[in-house]
Amino acid sequence: MTVDLDSKLIAALQRNGRATYRELSVAVDAPRAAVSTRVQALLDSGTVSVVAVAHPELLGLKALAHVSIAVSGPMTPVLDALIESEAAVYISAVSGQYNVIAELRVSSHDDLYRAIAELRSQRGVRSVSTLVYVDVIKGIFMPETALQADIRLDSTDVTLIELLERNGRMPFLELAEHTGLSPSAVRNRVNHLIASTALRVGAVVKRRGGGRTLAMGIGVNLGSRDDNAVSEIESLPGIEFLARTLGRYDVIATVAANSSNDLHGLSERIRGIDGVSGLESWAHLEVFKEHYARSLDVRG
Repeated sequence: MTVDLDSKLIAALQRNGRATYRELSVAVDAPRAAVSTRVQALLDSGTVSVVAVAHPELLGLKALAHVSIAVSGPMTPVLDALIESEAAVYISAVSGQYNVIAELRVSSHDDLYRAIAELRSQRGVRSVSTLVYVDVIKGIFMPETALQADIRLDSTDVTLIELLERNGRMPFLELAEHTGLSPSAVRNRVNHLIASTALRVGAVVKRRGGGRTLAMGIGVNLGSRDDNAVSEIESLPGIEFLARTLGRYDVIATVAANSSNDLHGLSERIRGIDGVSGLESWAHLEVFKEHYARSLDVRG
């Protein structure tokens, strides 16, 4: 079925946004012609875009948090303020006791405190609940390891990153035309940026229509068997994001699926994991911002 193939392709592109059609064909066990047709259709329809994101530490962003916002009255003024905020890289309207969730990325915990204080001062904001990321276990645009200490970028690296931020699947030949390097030299540079954790390329999904475009956030409280429980959650299908946090939850996750029944089934599986003492969930209704690019200084 097309929906099932699309779901597999989206998952594969989230793991590696620059995967070739041959690599995608192997990953989803489908003919190359069918894979190239469906990938192009997903891109052309706007359901999926593939972008690159620099490592947060490379951008000087060392404090990351998930905030849940309860709003009194219309949400538009609060959403508009968040969209304008450079600190907010992800914003979504959600169901449940909170109306909006956002991911903030800033330089320090002092900056994080100020960003949240400013958010609380917005007209219509009734309350803000903050979860500080301790470590990210799984995430399309979140590093699983620290930035390599010896990474050095020159102006060509910065140009490549900025081009890939706009189009993560830009061909090496086109990248070469923009930089004056040969396609093979560009290939080596891009592969090194990815291998060194300086850059990550993945798929952004517009949450609409069919094909793994329904998403749910989950907050989990854990007992004593937290490492085993986290490992089991990570292994479940559809887990797009998973992080340990400080705050009202020990772990938060984003789960994607083809149907509400599938989302319910996944939440029930998490509830049944030994070590999970509590679970709350919220549906992502509409994503208003998902933009991780920042200006990048050359480090000599």
